Amino acid sequence: MNSSTLTPDAGVIIGLDIGSVSLNTVVIDESFTILEDWYDYVHGRPFNVLYDRLTKVLQNHPCSSIRGLAVTGAGGRLATGLTGGLYVNEIIAQATSASRLFPDAHTA
Repeated sequence: MNSSTLTPDAGVIIGLDIGSVSLNTVVIDESFTILEDWYDYVHGRPFNVLYDRLTKVLQNHPCSSIRGLAVTGAGGRLATGLTGGLYVNEIIAQATSASRLFPDAHTA
């Protein structure tokens, strides 16, 4: 599925992992299907890269279609102030993802 197949009422959720080396971005639909994803090197300018990436995301997904925005990573707390997103601790984000993707997996 790509962004052109979304209906006007369909929503997307954006996930950002902003670190010192890269910005990882994912756009998913409400069924958790990945619609778009990117890995951008930040080259010491993480918030410039964040701005550029979100500008491109908004070209495909108008603000009215965004149902949520979650941010994690070293620059996550600052990025939430810039984006209005929800900060999620990186370990919590990884554990939540793993349990959703692999519900039968257990730790020893």
